[in-house]
Amino acid sequence: MRKIILISCLMTFITLSPVQAETDASRYEMMLEDIIYTFLSPLESKAINDYFGEIYLSHFCKIVEVKTRPEQAYSYEITYQFVTYERAIMPPFHLFTLKVQNKSRTDWIIKDVNVRKIAEKEDYAKICRKPMIIQ
Repeated sequence: MRKIILISCLMTFITLSPVQAETDASRYEMMLEDIIYTFLSPLESKAINDYFGEIYLSHFCKIVEVKTRPEQAYSYEITYQFVTYERAIMPPFHLFTLKVQNKSRTDWIIKDVNVRKIAEKEDYAKICRKPMIIQ
């Protein structure tokens, strides 16, 4: 009986270990996305100001795509999304898709901006995620 319990415990531990590793990796990737988003926030503010004529509050959604540009080392094109809203998370909500690229390691420019109004029935919380907090 003890052998059966020991074997079942070992099997449970063995099957849960890879799942835990995947969770840690995805949490780490989400944290890196948050770092990139924070780094690119001045471009986000510029895109919002150019579109609305004033600064609105915003909330990060996701990084859609990251491409490397082979002609230059450390050269990237990043497409990411965020939601803007008025006051304390009140409508109207707009989904911005921002494509940025760097000319040098620290010189980032906006390449393309796409904005769409989020419908009242559409839940923006399903589009976006909360910032990653790792303790």
